[in-house]
Amino acid sequence: MDDKQILLVDDDKNRLNQLDKVIRTLGFKQVLLTDGADNAWVVMKNKKIDCIICAYEMKEMSGPALLKIIRQEDTSSDIPFFLTDKAFTKIKVIKAGQIGVTGLFVIPYDGKVMSRKIVLALENPKEPVVQKTQEAFDHGLQLIEKKEYGKALEIFSTLVKQKDNPEYYFNIGYIKTSQGKHGEAIEAFSMATRLDRLFAKAYEEMGRVYKLMGDLVKAEEYMQLAAEIYMDTDKIGSAEEILNEILESGMNSLNVFNSLGVLYRKKGDSNAALTQYKKALKVHPDEPYIYYNIGRLYLDMKETTEAKHSFQQALEKDPGFKEAKQVIKAIDLGVV
Repeated sequence: MDDKQILLVDDDKNRLNQLDKVIRTLGFKQVLLTDGADNAWVVMKNKKIDCIICAYEMKEMSGPALLKIIRQEDTSSDIPFFLTDKAFTKIKVIKAGQIGVTGLFVIPYDGKVMSRKIVLALENPKEPVVQKTQEAFDHGLQLIEKKEYGKALEIFSTLVKQKDNPEYYFNIGYIKTSQGKHGEAIEAFSMATRLDRLFAKAYEEMGRVYKLMGDLVKAEEYMQLAAEIYMDTDKIGSAEEILNEILESGMNSLNVFNSLGVLYRKKGDSNAALTQYKKALKVHPDEPYIYYNIGRLYLDMKETTEAKHSFQQALEKDPGFKEAKQVIKAIDLGVV
């Protein structure tokens, strides 16, 4: 393990130096220190990092925020990432688990526990479920190269329908967190986030296979599912690429334009989001949810009058639209 480079991140110099001493005491020689998440990201862009240990609470950017960015990048999505804190609440455990944390270290540190977890993470053993899923995915890709599209679809379809799916492990994570078994919760969440990435790629490849077979409706359906998983896990770039690929195939779908609107809203690009929502309206002018999404966007832009008008249009299309009624009431009361 002498050749493994560990990056320590904390904007508190005393805590950072304390962590540095502990890590070196455990026998790790290649250790880099950075005072904050921004500097850590710069280091990662310029050096090969094998493991990251980061403070949960930091002023400019929190540990989970840095973790989320790192997990969005394919090149760093599997780097072991540990968070440190004096006390991990249930909310903190769930938040960290949902974005793929490798483990948690409580201050004051337990050297034996830290050493065991870091070494295990650096050895990167593949869990049987993840290994099996990865092998199935790779086999599907091989079948595509051989143009055996029917067999490839069968492989991917079986993969995404398997019992050991991301939702199953996310639920275990929530249960273990509620029981106070944080270590077991993180293991379950880690499994879920790894499977999530493979499931998204499986749906993506299923879409491409259907496109090769000339079934554009099925192609859009499965690529849309992949895009939704990517958006749920904040892999905005991957989602955007897939949605644009669908459009380039000649499909002017409501779901694609609406999803692009949601995506650009997440990115904070209100004008681009509004453009996509309006394109969705041209395809389906009577869809109430598009008007609702436009209303939410106008609220983000602090344009309350326009927002209320959009929510009213949603109600005109669907008089029973409960959420639209609630937001209009909130606007009238001055709550939003």
